[in-house]
Amino acid sequence: MRKEKFEDQFKKLTTSEIDKIISKYSNYPMDKFIRLNIFYDQNKDKPLKVSITNQDRKNMDDFTKFRHKGYAAYSIFDIENQAFHLLMKQKPEFPPRAPDTGNKLILDYVSDAKVFLDATKNWVKKNIPNYFDEWDNIRKNLYSTSVSYRICYNLRNYVQHKMYVPISSVVVFSSDKLDIGNLVDDNQFLNKVALPKDYFKDSNNVYLKKHIVIYHNQIHYLYLLAMRKYFIAKGKNIKCWHDYFAKREFPSRLYELITTKNMLLNEGVAEFSLLDTHDTIQEFMDQLVKWKFVDFKDFV
Repeated sequence: MRKEKFEDQFKKLTTSEIDKIISKYSNYPMDKFIRLNIFYDQNKDKPLKVSITNQDRKNMDDFTKFRHKGYAAYSIFDIENQAFHLLMKQKPEFPPRAPDTGNKLILDYVSDAKVFLDATKNWVKKNIPNYFDEWDNIRKNLYSTSVSYRICYNLRNYVQHKMYVPISSVVVFSSDKLDIGNLVDDNQFLNKVALPKDYFKDSNNVYLKKHIVIYHNQIHYLYLLAMRKYFIAKGKNIKCWHDYFAKREFPSRLYELITTKNMLLNEGVAEFSLLDTHDTIQEFMDQLVKWKFVDFKDFV
């Protein structure tokens, strides 16, 4: 026999029963989610008799905030990472189109990379302040010592300050490589990157693809440094959260019924929220290990 889902159970509630529920949340706006203190296991089809304490809520909220901060940093890197791979997969067209598609992807990439650097700098300063000076010194050292870093970083500023997308004066596809083109002859740009005047006379240095690959790897390095430091710094907290919920013996998937007054009164639908317990924390720990941010020993 099919188990009755909450939506079906809800539709059987009388008006007075709904009013009784609503009265508990009389001060809530129609569209603000409310918790009904009704919990379900992973199948979400039968209420569970569990008690969620204030300490449970605090640990759930603390872990959720910690995880969201980590995902926020990942989302910033993912923007740069996707732009990089989209650019690398671009095939040249002969003759190049005007405006050239590859040229636009290059400009998109160097812009997204700059967004990553600025946003991650702020993220590190806010979330791992004790590590900020060390991380920022590594970033500054890359700028000072890496020609590829300087070229790509200043290419974005060069284009941004021009306030338009120059086609041939920035980069176009040449053969199967990204050609730096007229930048070689632009003194304003060369002064910003502080290169020797004969640097681009070496054929190994005139292709932007080489510099972009190096720049992306350096950005990835900065990202991994920040993430590993952040997660290891909180490693003991993660283990404490995990052990706490393991002792609470919650089901592997614990859902809380959340809804709004509008849903209760007009739609008769159910909204569920997955609560963070030991299994969701364990999955997160496993993901950190898979991403090579941490090792299991970091949680011991």
